[in-house]
Amino acid sequence: MAAVPRRAERLRKVARKLSEQYGLPHNERIEAELDEYARPKRWTFMWRDGPTETQVRRAAAKLDKEVLDEVAYRRGYSDTSYAIAAIRFLRERGAREGELRAGVSIYDAQRLLDTLKNPGPRDDRERHMAARLLEASKRHPQCFGDGDAICREATERGLSPLLRGEGAPPLMPIEVLTERYASGPASALWMFRLTPLTPLEAFAAVQADEKAAPEHVSAALALLPELHAALDAAAASLQERLS
Repeated sequence: MAAVPRRAERLRKVARKLSEQYGLPHNERIEAELDEYARPKRWTFMWRDGPTETQVRRAAAKLDKEVLDEVAYRRGYSDTSYAIAAIRFLRERGAREGELRAGVSIYDAQRLLDTLKNPGPRDDRERHMAARLLEASKRHPQCFGDGDAICREATERGLSPLLRGEGAPPLMPIEVLTERYASGPASALWMFRLTPLTPLEAFAAVQADEKAAPEHVSAALALLPELHAALDAAAASLQERLS
């Protein structure tokens, strides 16, 4: 490759402009550094969280394409980002159809994070769950790099314990009843994937429990609008068969 005039200066200028463009905080800014361990040595853009690699590549090319030949891109992730990725993976992708338990590896979390721009909690509930997961993961050694202990904790203990603890956002009625009445496979689905009972299952469980606590009766009654809507939809579907 032909020598590029003032390459180091221009690459650092690109990194600075990219950081400003994406509004990155100081500890997550994009840096242009010469990787002395690569063979041959190569310039590398490095940053944590923030924009995806695809975004950075495209934006950098618009700023100074000439200096980018053979430049590498290395995006790292914070512990909070790993926790969020582990939680989302288990909820959305962690088990095949019919499986009760789900697992997440560091590679699963990284692949998910690679697709997320500015990975961060969606709401107070996810923020609380991520913080709880980070604290619980401290019992594990980091055997396989950043995020490993976090993913192993989520795989071993599941997600429902993360909804507890001081400052936890309140559970929804269906979740309150799932915590109380889910058993067998339903209990595993709730613990590891946060899959609740159906409203009908939850309502029937309270109805069958003559000693149901007042808070569980109230939670069941809160499900009535949803149950009515589901029954109306089912009735309409059946009615169509007769027409």
